[in-house]
Amino acid sequence: MTPSVFHSLLSGLIFLSITALPAAAFAEKAFAPSTVPAGPGCEQLVVKKPKGEHDLRKAMDAAKAQQKFLLIQYGRENCTNCQKVWNMLGNGSIPLPDDFLYADVSVDDPETRAIFEETFSVTDAGRYYPFLVVMGPDGSQLAFRSGLGTPDDYNAMMRTARDDYAAWQP
Repeated sequence: MTPSVFHSLLSGLIFLSITALPAAAFAEKAFAPSTVPAGPGCEQLVVKKPKGEHDLRKAMDAAKAQQKFLLIQYGRENCTNCQKVWNMLGNGSIPLPDDFLYADVSVDDPETRAIFEETFSVTDAGRYYPFLVVMGPDGSQLAFRSGLGTPDDYNAMMRTARDDYAAWQP
């Protein structure tokens, strides 16, 4: 068998094996649906979600590799405060700086919950979801906030985290 015939056969086998894989093998991770129903009287909003990575480990690795900060929103799809923050990010009230990536991750995904809880330290101060965390390019936790804030609160949190990180660098 000549090398070109062998290469053609091998290419065909690789193509067949890849196309035989289920579509789920190539799918992006979806935002996990809420496992807890919305409470009585809990307002549900029409949400304009910004594009964000739903796989926390992948987002953390990408931020480190690109030497960028990572804004992580950790919440639940039927959480009104989470929906309000998505809308602030989605409508530009909280503009994501060029040196930031965004991770939109679900508390209802067991893998995400484990990674989040082993990596970050967040106290809710009675305000609950969402938790927003700023991770530095080196993987360190620089800031966090729980509960609903204003666009000014979140913009200041990102600015302060960036400034503090720069001050710590040699």
